[in-house]
Amino acid sequence: MNVGGKKVLVVGLGVSGYASGRLLARRGAKVKITEEVDSDSVQENVKKLLQYPAEFEIGRHTRDFCDNVDLVVTSPGVDSQALPLLLAREKQIPVIGELELGFRFCEAPIIAITGTNGKSTTVELIGNILALSGKHTVICGNIGNPLAGEVEKLTPGSVAVVEVSSFQLETVKEFRPHAAILLNVSEDHYDRHGDHGTYKREKFRVFENQSSGDWAVLHSDLCGDSLTADIKSRVVFFGGENTGSSGSISVNMNGGPEHIIKRSEVPLKGEHNMDNVSCAALVGRIMGVSDRVICDGIRSFKPLAHRFEKVADYMGVEFIDDSKATNIDATRRALRSMEKKVVLIAGGRDKGGDYTSMLPLMKERVKALVLIGEARDKMKNVFSSEVSVFEAKDMAEAVRRGADIASRGEAVMLSPMCSSFDMYLSYKERGDVFQSEVKKILEEN
Repeated sequence: MNVGGKKVLVVGLGVSGYASGRLLARRGAKVKITEEVDSDSVQENVKKLLQYPAEFEIGRHTRDFCDNVDLVVTSPGVDSQALPLLLAREKQIPVIGELELGFRFCEAPIIAITGTNGKSTTVELIGNILALSGKHTVICGNIGNPLAGEVEKLTPGSVAVVEVSSFQLETVKEFRPHAAILLNVSEDHYDRHGDHGTYKREKFRVFENQSSGDWAVLHSDLCGDSLTADIKSRVVFFGGENTGSSGSISVNMNGGPEHIIKRSEVPLKGEHNMDNVSCAALVGRIMGVSDRVICDGIRSFKPLAHRFEKVADYMGVEFIDDSKATNIDATRRALRSMEKKVVLIAGGRDKGGDYTSMLPLMKERVKALVLIGEARDKMKNVFSSEVSVFEAKDMAEAVRRGADIASRGEAVMLSPMCSSFDMYLSYKERGDVFQSEVKKILEEN
């Protein structure tokens, strides 16, 4: 992609906008960056880009600044109705996203992982397996270090393992991963995509530009989905009987299932993580990694923070941080993995999902529900018929209320079913606060 001398407008100056602006400037583009929010982090990114000949508009989007450009590169969090994008459509200016930009400069084969849940864990698992095999591996994407910021580290002999969101897939044009993985599709981001059908079609766009030399890896639940008929690459499935009750993880490729690793050897806990392991093992085989290295990569994997993470035991009560559960299905998976009764801390910013689908599981697994955040009234109206519901003004009160309710042999689990943005900057901050409040209780006793 030749951007030398072209006028390029970057929309957004978070991590994606910074990575896009830097890459474009280093490749000779005349860069303009517009960001409607003025914050400390935005100003820090401005300072880091001052060494390049870039123009900035911070705290607003204006027609004069956004006009007269050759290309627009948008960050995934930018609303499609934002002024710069409306203007681009009006003037028929090409619009791509940061993921597409990174792809066009990437010399390495890409493994792209998308899905509603399990993306980050599977990305890290695959990255660990490939790195152990001796391949130069870069893990990036929708996990805080965009592809556009990593491409200059990559060579044709490298592998880029990229977490991809539905927001990023909205703006792909030529993006073509050598191996594309779709882990699952459940309720999420209806506030952005409108309905399940639209959301699912965005997820399937990860396969859109693949050809017969590439690989499509999907969960067996999607085997009969009509959208799979449009995939042009080699299709393989994981999950289902390959993660059954046999006590081992196996892959199914070119024939019957092949044993990979015993469940007892997997450091990840929770039934939902077995699919992630099975998928990672299958991708390892696609990339030519030996069974021994795949097993070593799984055994040596260190689980990620805030994902079904055990924080402490106190007076026989287990405290679990599952702050990454930002949608209904993620919490469903966590509860199904619990063999003990749970005091569940939930709530946050609602994403438009159907909470009623959780009623049977709530009745079966949840002793009490402690609600926080903007969605608590909506959730209370749904769940109060099946489970005792308490409200808390903040995480400190929620953790203490949960500790008071739980009895020996039970658990207090933060698994919110909602995004964090009503109270926190991210699910990570939310999880950190939960862990901090649990530790305060331990220190007091």
